[in-house]
Amino acid sequence: MNGEALELPDAGFEAVFSIFGVIMFPNWRKGLAEMARVTRPGGYGVVATWQDRGAATFLLLGQVRQKLFPEREGMSMPEAVTALHDPQDFARELTIAGYRDPKIEYVTHEYELDVATLATPDLLFGTSPDWATLNVAEKAAVVAEVRQMAGERRILPIPSTALIAVAQR
Repeated sequence: MNGEALELPDAGFEAVFSIFGVIMFPNWRKGLAEMARVTRPGGYGVVATWQDRGAATFLLLGQVRQKLFPEREGMSMPEAVTALHDPQDFARELTIAGYRDPKIEYVTHEYELDVATLATPDLLFGTSPDWATLNVAEKAAVVAEVRQMAGERRILPIPSTALIAVAQR
């Protein structure tokens, strides 16, 4: 179903959730408004976005690319991630969409990268546009840098921060 034009009745749900979903929509504001439309008065909308440059391997790859190839442009984030990474902006957009009293919390989770997965970097990083633009030598440099970051550790923690908003309709 199109999240920007939900085929659902108005005020039909007690709670509506978008966990890193609506932020990927071309018209994310319309998606937020649709969430609010299908939330009953007094019900709740819950929306999650990334604080800045994504999470886990996407975040790691972006950081390593910036360090190794500072002259190259990195992966562009979806517009909503950029627009909602500040809690005040996030709260304002939820209010515009039709929610009230948004409460926004930062939640950081350490993604545990098993360093052994670097043996198959195309599987590890392959879904990232940042990876696809690298040549073979650059990919090898990224893998070497991540191995250096890990040192002797078998697991490399990658702190990934999300903003979780809960707002009432």
